[in-house]
Amino acid sequence: MARPSDAKARFIDTAVILFRERGYHGVGLAEIIAQAKAPKGSFYFHFPGGKEELAECAIRYAGGYLPYMLQKSLRDAPDFRTGIEALVGHLARAFEASNWTKGCPIASILLDTAPYSERLSQAIRSVTDEWITAFGEATRRFDLGEDPRALAMRILVSLEGAWIMARIFKSREPFHEAVDMIVAGHAISGAPPQPASAG
Repeated sequence: MARPSDAKARFIDTAVILFRERGYHGVGLAEIIAQAKAPKGSFYFHFPGGKEELAECAIRYAGGYLPYMLQKSLRDAPDFRTGIEALVGHLARAFEASNWTKGCPIASILLDTAPYSERLSQAIRSVTDEWITAFGEATRRFDLGEDPRALAMRILVSLEGAWIMARIFKSREPFHEAVDMIVAGHAISGAPPQPASAG
């Protein structure tokens, strides 16, 4: 999603931060408007659909971050595991620095609103489909011997699970486990096949 400007951008940026920390229902519209430091009267001009429309914009804007980081991490990596370790390490450090509060904004909104808000459910599904496509494309330059869509799905499942478990235990350990889950299998991890037993 192209970056909006001025007051609209401040509303969206603030919503992304607060939704990451406390979910959709944990943040009131008045708090978002106050923290955005944007003219209150401009809110409904930019978001006539209110908080739900703001959340949809936040979902679509925040949705560009993860594919960007994956592509950046893999672009110059000598092998797939090194790129994944760079991505996961970045996410883990950022999450720890936030005292385990700022996880995936998409998941935070999803857990609060799906399936009750059709509008937000559709936005999240759209972003997730874009992630799967982008992840598949980012991994194609590696000869991994696996369907790109299946691999993209495993990346997402592993990362989202790591965010949840890391918040529970306040530890980076789930992210280390996520790396192993993502690169599981000889063709991806680079581990040589074991010879068959002579017996």
